[in-house]
Amino acid sequence: MLLLPDKFDENEWFIVISLIVAYVLLVKLPKRFPLTITLLILFFGMAYVQVSDHILAGSGFNLYDINDYGKYEWFDWIGWFIYPPFGYFFIYFFDKWSIRGLRLFWYILGWSFIAMLVEWISLKFNMFKYYRWNFAYSYPIYLLTLCIYLLFFLYVNRTFQKLKSLKKPVH
Repeated sequence: MLLLPDKFDENEWFIVISLIVAYVLLVKLPKRFPLTITLLILFFGMAYVQVSDHILAGSGFNLYDINDYGKYEWFDWIGWFIYPPFGYFFIYFFDKWSIRGLRLFWYILGWSFIAMLVEWISLKFNMFKYYRWNFAYSYPIYLLTLCIYLLFFLYVNRTFQKLKSLKKPVH
């Protein structure tokens, strides 16, 4: 059973405000991808963060807790919805700006720093409680995560384009 917050304080407010800001920005961006690709990017982001948090914060390692309890609560679940827009924005601007070559290296480094900034802000609002985790450990995780996001997008986009070309009638 999901627990309610100990009290509705800064970490719950951080989640609510972050969700509103992230999804307003996501909806306001001009449409860039077909709906299926957009949904796949968002669902991938949700699944990826759930698996990562389960491995790192779960009972096996218990490197950190999310929100008020060491057990799963409503705002842990709600907070997972913050992550998909971040991955979407990363992919959106990668595609929009046609990032290639050495620029890709700097792009991933830059977005990893942005992820660190977001994590640092979330720490100030007590969204995470570290036990055997250190803030510096997050940077290589973000580097890896953004590379995986990018590979996922490239695969999905290439597959979508191939399937789309198969549907075109030949005259």
